[in-house]
Amino acid sequence: MGMHRFKQVDVFTAKPLLGNPVAVVFDADDLTDAQMLALAAWTNLSETTFLCRPTTAEADYRLRIFHPTGELPFAGHPTVGSAHAALEAGLVAKREFVQECGAGLLPLRAEGDGPDRRVFVRAPAAEVVHEFATSVDAISAALGAPVAADPPPTSVSNGPAWIFCRMDSADAIASLRPDMTTVARLSRDFDATGIAAFAFTQGETAVRIRCFAPAVGVPEDPVTGSANAALPTYLARYGLLDRTGREYTSSQGTELGRDGSVYVRVLDDAGLAEIGGQAVTVIDGEITL
Repeated sequence: MGMHRFKQVDVFTAKPLLGNPVAVVFDADDLTDAQMLALAAWTNLSETTFLCRPTTAEADYRLRIFHPTGELPFAGHPTVGSAHAALEAGLVAKREFVQECGAGLLPLRAEGDGPDRRVFVRAPAAEVVHEFATSVDAISAALGAPVAADPPPTSVSNGPAWIFCRMDSADAIASLRPDMTTVARLSRDFDATGIAAFAFTQGETAVRIRCFAPAVGVPEDPVTGSANAALPTYLARYGLLDRTGREYTSSQGTELGRDGSVYVRVLDDAGLAEIGGQAVTVIDGEITL
């Protein structure tokens, strides 16, 4: 058994115990895939990450991202949280740096300092996978509330594949009581990570979103970077980017008592986006593996 430095970081928030937690293990090159997966199941968080040496000189570190049942090529809050941990620990000391992960080389940028610092990542380009125009009733039944048929629910992937479906209001999002067994079955049938229900809002935030992924062991993810990074591609496909603008804030996690804010910047007409937010370390120590 060996000792590894370990941090647990709350992401997309500046306040401890809000946002979305990620566990970060340093110097993880000696760990096997089985050990990483076992630790991800043990932490019982939506994701656990492992900082490793890069395999290319272009990257500052390599990040492996595990959910409780497997590995992901990319995920948003683990990327932002792990970058925060790497900056805090002195693993990187630059404002701009590069993460190597299963999705390739991703540019990151830190803005501000201390608790006001925001970390941004240019997410992998998202791709529309499939429209589910004939499955509106099935998705509505799984969520326990009607979803819009126009535009149709559609799966979009930037690593994880989310089925986006629009609802009429933030109140409709807040009142969702999904049947997790049905959501899991539909996710598997539709070859998706989960279902991301969203609504346009007014005021300080432009989007309210909730993400359900029981098929991968995460009934509801508190604040989901990958979904927020892929949503602009969905909006672009259906001509809805004018509803949010090219820079906006997304709200998620309120229903779980984990309020988080994701800052989204849309970089092109296809919906390529960078996402970012604040983060705060709540546990800093060592773990024996």
